[in-house]
Amino acid sequence: MAAFDAHWLWLAGGILLLGLEVAVPGVFLFWIGLAGVATGMVLWVAPLGFTAQLILFAVLGVGAIVVGRRVQGRQKDEVTDAPFLNERGKGLIGKIFPLETAIIDGAGSVKIADSVWRVTGQDRPAGARVKVTAIDGGTLVVEPA
Repeated sequence: MAAFDAHWLWLAGGILLLGLEVAVPGVFLFWIGLAGVATGMVLWVAPLGFTAQLILFAVLGVGAIVVGRRVQGRQKDEVTDAPFLNERGKGLIGKIFPLETAIIDGAGSVKIADSVWRVTGQDRPAGARVKVTAIDGGTLVVEPA
């Protein structure tokens, strides 16, 4: 196979890796797939020997990963309008609620919006106001407010 025809192999391999990214969790194959597609596009214009192709792919792969890490790093630092979306209990720390059921022997419950949360703390009667101080799994740790 002529070196000029190798661009099709690089393009196909890169597109295959991009497609696999959909099935495999993470974002690693995406950057390697982009490097494969870019290598194929360069070879389409300027045919290179096999060793040069591998070096080009390695350089483009490392470059794509570095750029990808920076892009992903910026996304992690973004401020969101729902910072406790997957950790709802952490967003309740410091807030005060009335007890739904009395805390007896250290356990009771509070109703927050449409959810009932189990609470632990000092024994208190139903209706007493408590402040959430921590969360232990799915249980709120409270103290008298």
